Amino acid sequence: MTDTIAPSLASQIRYTPGWANDRAASHKQRFARAFESIASGAVERERSRRLPFDEIETLRDAGFTRATLPVELGGGGASVTELFELLAHLAQHDSNLAQIFRSHFAQVERQLLAPTSDRRSRVLERIANGAIYGNASHERSSAKVGTLGTRISRSGDEFRLDGVKFYSTGTLFADWVSVSAVDDEGEFVGVAVDTSADGVTRVDDWNGFGQRMTGSGTTTFEGVRVPEADLVRRGAKGGPGHGGAFVQLVLLAALAGIGRAVVSDATDFVASRTRVFSHGSASTAAGDPIIQETLGELSALAFQADSALFAAVQRVQESHDLQAAGADDDAVAAIVATAEETTAHAQLVVIDAVLDATTRLFDVGGASATDTARAFDRHWRNARTIASHNPHRNKARIIGDFLLNGGALSNTWQTGESAE
Repeated sequence: MTDTIAPSLASQIRYTPGWANDRAASHKQRFARAFESIASGAVERERSRRLPFDEIETLRDAGFTRATLPVELGGGGASVTELFELLAHLAQHDSNLAQIFRSHFAQVERQLLAPTSDRRSRVLERIANGAIYGNASHERSSAKVGTLGTRISRSGDEFRLDGVKFYSTGTLFADWVSVSAVDDEGEFVGVAVDTSADGVTRVDDWNGFGQRMTGSGTTTFEGVRVPEADLVRRGAKGGPGHGGAFVQLVLLAALAGIGRAVVSDATDFVASRTRVFSHGSASTAAGDPIIQETLGELSALAFQADSALFAAVQRVQESHDLQAAGADDDAVAAIVATAEETTAHAQLVVIDAVLDATTRLFDVGGASATDTARAFDRHWRNARTIASHNPHRNKARIIGDFLLNGGALSNTWQTGESAE
């Protein structure tokens, strides 16, 4: 039986007509009860920094982690577009949860589009059985840009993994983690590691002021045994070319969800407010034209974010469809380039719109809007933290360079000590 959840006044506003279709509505209704449960504890989790282990299990049990798996594999059969609407909707309830699943859904997408292989079948079977994937790519080591301190070395018939990763978003809650490493020949290798394996240590030491429950801290690997079947050599054929855009769009979906939450919280706050200022413009907050104007502007900012997200997601959906249909490399490369360009533009629009909205939220009320019981500050803190993952001023420069000098927009980037 499907649960029916009555939407709030603000949630009935459809910012972007492109999202609104029967399939998307059906997927959202399927997870409505789980999402509402998550929303009910979101403020308390923010105030106490309680990690969402229970909420992760709620989503797993509801089938959310299998949302994009084909129905024949026990999944929900959601499209790329429908997935991103689900992620934005989840982020409206709790942006931490949406970001936690960033690497998981990227892994599902990669395997769905990969050529048939034993590894592909093995990974999809794990996910069908409920496994969650995390990520361990970035380091705080002294390694230069373009290099890694994490090593994978042969030991008899298997391999041993050693290294320390940070920004391991989602790994604290994951069953498997995708690790980037360098082998004995100095080549980059992707490694799938069981998080319960001996030598794997996950530490809750992420101390950013926002997205505090994403588990984005340290993961240590000490002599972890890895079978050769769980290694992927860089350059191995398979996987979607739009992977860079995909993972960026998960962050933008989280931001768009925050924008929606701002509109919802502002609407509910004003509707319940009985106090007014003597120098205000009406006898009620809801009747004050200045507050009405502010709320309308907040809604428009959320619309901007949703619209930009949807435009970029559509290009990734087109890339997915072309690859699934077996299109030639030139056709795929062309749509991937368009997806990357659109995603870069969307990043500039979404970040600025949502950061503006999370600040202007406080213009609909007085000092009571800063009450920690409401935790409205979480919206700005979370949005600012997500925006800092991939500085959008760099993207603006890259787009400008592309327009002036041509070439191609890079879909990958790295961090590390300066090589100069």
